[in-house]
Amino acid sequence: MRIFSVILILLIIAGAIFIPQVFFKVDETEVALVTRFGEIKSQIQTPGLNVKTPFIDKVTKYEKRLLLFDAPPDSLLTKDKKRLIIDVYARGQITNPTIFRETVADEQIAADRAVDIISSELRREIASHNQSEIITTQRDVLMANVLTEVKPKLAEFGLTVADVRIKRADFPSEIANSVYSRMQAERQRKADKERAEGAEIDAQVRADADRKATIIRANATRDSNIIQGCGEAEATGIFAAALNQDPEFYSFMRSLESFKEILGNETTVVMPVEGFGQLFEQIRKGVDSATAVEGSSPQQGQDSASDSSIGRKCAEVSAAWYLAGELKIDQPDLTFVSLDSTEWPDENLGCVDGSSESAVPVKGFEVGFSYNSDNYLVRTNQYGSKVAIC
Repeated sequence: MRIFSVILILLIIAGAIFIPQVFFKVDETEVALVTRFGEIKSQIQTPGLNVKTPFIDKVTKYEKRLLLFDAPPDSLLTKDKKRLIIDVYARGQITNPTIFRETVADEQIAADRAVDIISSELRREIASHNQSEIITTQRDVLMANVLTEVKPKLAEFGLTVADVRIKRADFPSEIANSVYSRMQAERQRKADKERAEGAEIDAQVRADADRKATIIRANATRDSNIIQGCGEAEATGIFAAALNQDPEFYSFMRSLESFKEILGNETTVVMPVEGFGQLFEQIRKGVDSATAVEGSSPQQGQDSASDSSIGRKCAEVSAAWYLAGELKIDQPDLTFVSLDSTEWPDENLGCVDGSSESAVPVKGFEVGFSYNSDNYLVRTNQYGSKVAIC
């Protein structure tokens, strides 16, 4: 039993020694070379368990994935004799392990050789371009040229380069501040230009708004005076009609109104009671004198023509403001087209069909306007106090 245990231990020790010498594993990220006395016997690129001759064959494994060839930043001279700090890197892969072992044998040595070759080609390519081209438009072309030149040289080491890229291209520290100052000055110049253009546009907009506001205020003041005059003309017409219907009653009522204004709440009058009657009679005589109308037939014709002219202007102004309110626009934006005198069947200005028999005809106007190529007709009475769009 003791002898069996010793034999088992010896077998385990022998297995631990011989099994690694007979079997070896290749990972999917690796490629392996089997050499015998320094001579390559086989190349294994597929993953799995493999067998070799113990103590005679030796296995060397290399990375199958992409390798990083990172060059340190270097100061390079451009075509226009300016310096740039260039930081470049490349990605490559071991595609021929046999050549790779025979030439460089080690991944770190291969990376150093690749960096030297890439830096040399980059220096030559940088020297054939101006600084501004490298920074702005020609970087992709430059990298493509470097990649084309590097590929056959690294292929001699069993490497295939996938890409070459510049991580950064900076100015040297001694000129960076001056470059940044020029960039800031350029940006400041553009900003000042933008501000000046904005201020010019602002001034134009404000001037146009002020001009339009002035026009609107002037038109509003003019139209308000016209409308006020129209109201006073219509009121005068109403008073004249009342006077013609019953002069005695009109005189009496106007006298009472005048008497009321003269003897207000804050007025103190000291006189006999009979004096109030005499005062009222004096006021009434004054009213009769003020309301007395003298004139001939030609004067009446002139008054009629004046009333018609006032009525036309009143109708135009009232119709313009009414239509502008309906369209929600400024009144000056409307264009006056026409104004025709007419007589409406009743106070509805003809907008309601079938007026009653007792309806009184109303003199008025039909005013035409245009806005944005559209035409509009507005109806008014004689002085524009009533407006409608049918």
